[in-house]
Amino acid sequence: MVSAFWIGEGDLDEFQKKAVGGMGATESFLLTGPAGSGKTNILLLRAKWLKLKNISNFKIVVFTASLREFFQHGCIQYDLPADYAVTAMQLFRELLAEYGLEAESTGNFEEDRSLLAGVLKSFITDNGIEDIFEALLIDEAQDYTDTELFIFRSLAERLVIAADSRQSIYRVAQTPGLMENLVDGNVVRLKYHYRSGHNICLVADGINKDYITYPHITGECKYDEAARPSSVSKLQCDTFQSQVSEIISKLHEELLLYPGEKIGVFFPRANQVAEFKNSLSVSALPDKDRVITWTLHSSKGWEFRSVHIGGCEALPQMRATQKRLTYTGILRGKTSVSLYYSGSIPGYLESALRVLSPPAADPSFDNLFGV
Repeated sequence: MVSAFWIGEGDLDEFQKKAVGGMGATESFLLTGPAGSGKTNILLLRAKWLKLKNISNFKIVVFTASLREFFQHGCIQYDLPADYAVTAMQLFRELLAEYGLEAESTGNFEEDRSLLAGVLKSFITDNGIEDIFEALLIDEAQDYTDTELFIFRSLAERLVIAADSRQSIYRVAQTPGLMENLVDGNVVRLKYHYRSGHNICLVADGINKDYITYPHITGECKYDEAARPSSVSKLQCDTFQSQVSEIISKLHEELLLYPGEKIGVFFPRANQVAEFKNSLSVSALPDKDRVITWTLHSSKGWEFRSVHIGGCEALPQMRATQKRLTYTGILRGKTSVSLYYSGSIPGYLESALRVLSPPAADPSFDNLFGV
């Protein structure tokens, strides 16, 4: 886990240094950059920078409980209290509780999220509540609604927002330019990224072909391909259980190949995660604690030496977010990404994978007629 975090100034490039220590103590700003560009480390080090400036009443706000865990590891690494890292819903509920209020809970994430933000926004607006934190540092801001972003801006003297539109995996309608407006147009853009290998980036760019809306990342890749060549592969299996068996078999090899490193195993759906975990628990696999299994949604923000994405036949069920979800999952991997499916995978993913293969031979008429 420690390898995910920086250990000295030499780990930072010029753009990263500007974001950590080149902005004034009172400044709010938006931090943008591709997956692997260091946004997580920058938020943590900016938090440490603020604390050393005697600005300590702040929170680092993340989207999911799994990502909060990752940031808490980072807080420990950079000598910050782990409770500085909170989820947005946790923060909102705690604030309402301070005033003896609560929002209804339906058990549905999207509905609860909307209800909670609506109640809190109305309360702080009606009561003129503002700047109760010296700073808020917001991760994955592209996935927040206008209402949630308004709340963050209202509650903080300083607002630091990290975002990458290419990794937006929730169905939110965010007003274009809102994040920039909330920080008065103060933007720091990270140019380079260091996590994922060249071949992984090629496939990711192949998924998001709209390079105007989703700028491609291969050209700014600084991964050391010579030291550890990267790869992306796919495997078609007869059944989902066959996929599970193949993944566990490959994990045996990788846990030996990458000692001390964690391996990510993701699926589109929660029931697929549960089925894999059951099989993993009764397997003879050593070092099971190094295998992290989540839905693709929960994998957001993490990084692993190798990533396995199973159940890819279910990706179309993710509907409008499926491409960005697949893109985000693939870019959790540093060196190796393996995809598993039964039946077929979406055409956009099949097309993206072809960038790593030589062109197919022209089919003959016998091929066309199945002779």
